[in-house]
Amino acid sequence: MERAEEVAEAARAVERAGESTIVAVDGTGGSGKTTLAAAVADLLGGASIVHGDDFYRPMPDHERARLDPRQGCQRYFDGQRLRDEVLAPLRAGRSARWRSYDWSTGRLATWHEIDPGSVVIVEGVYAARPELTGYYDLTVFVDTPREVCLRRVRARGENSEEWIGRWRAAEDFYLRTTRPETRVHLVVPGHPG
Repeated sequence: MERAEEVAEAARAVERAGESTIVAVDGTGGSGKTTLAAAVADLLGGASIVHGDDFYRPMPDHERARLDPRQGCQRYFDGQRLRDEVLAPLRAGRSARWRSYDWSTGRLATWHEIDPGSVVIVEGVYAARPELTGYYDLTVFVDTPREVCLRRVRARGENSEEWIGRWRAAEDFYLRTTRPETRVHLVVPGHPG
């Protein structure tokens, strides 16, 4: 995969000897972030991957359903928890330790831990939020046409049209207001061609 090789090469170029090298892979739902992160991790000899979905914010469904796109952009995912439990500890040379969100129960569940000193890829929508970019050595945006993303998300069969619409509206707000593709180190296509 040519795109993965490009990202892996860029990660090697910024690698910190004896310290964690932290890479953000951002993009909208269905853009190919997870696939790219897995391919890059393999090319780098087993880099650790932190999934943005682990940081979905627990809250009652009725409360989540009332969020408008701006509020959804700010509250669906817990960037502060990602910062406090993963990014800041790794940057300080300490282990990262966090609980992943369990999508079946709506609660934080399984504990995960990553020791410092390796390459860590954080993949997810909102991974390269402006308030988090200072923790990363490399930021990547996976640029995929929105209609391709929608087709991919629907093909997964995991979510209702209502929630797909809500998440996409929040993503559109994020894209429009923070323009991640203009702030990252590298933009890669998430589709053939």
